[in-house]
Amino acid sequence: MRRAARKRTTRQLEQVFKALQGDHTHPFAHEIYQRVHRKLPRISLATVYRNLHSLVDEGRIRTLLLDAQGARFDPETSQHDHFVCERCGRVVDLFLRQARPVDLSSLAKQGYVVTTHTLTVHGMCQVCAARRRTSRSQRPAARRLRKTDVHGRIFDAKGGPRQGKGRCDDA
Repeated sequence: MRRAARKRTTRQLEQVFKALQGDHTHPFAHEIYQRVHRKLPRISLATVYRNLHSLVDEGRIRTLLLDAQGARFDPETSQHDHFVCERCGRVVDLFLRQARPVDLSSLAKQGYVVTTHTLTVHGMCQVCAARRRTSRSQRPAARRLRKTDVHGRIFDAKGGPRQGKGRCDDA
């Protein structure tokens, strides 16, 4: 007869959990590994991954799959959504009112079983938007860029070489 597997609380598990507490940056596993590795130099990346998955299974943290870069981890386990900055990659927790429920009945009719859903908003964060506004207001009038080839010959708007205008005129 087989005993039910009992989850042990190990030093590694606690350090991985501690590395996420109060962190709202939604770090990747390798970032968590770097933090834990400072405290436990002998810990491996595989152990960090294993402990992250244990914490997710226990409901102590959440996994976020927001883009192609890989899984991020979130210590905030309450129901919430996310904003992802398309410029810097920052992920921000959104606690939006759930005034308008999403109608998922068509999925149920097709045989899907929906357990939960989340909203991910993409755009530009406040910091990147402010930088963009500042850089635009400080930029001098745009100059027309000239296209050149490897010999320094200047091309016209149609893409052909301008005669007598380049640095390396052989003709």
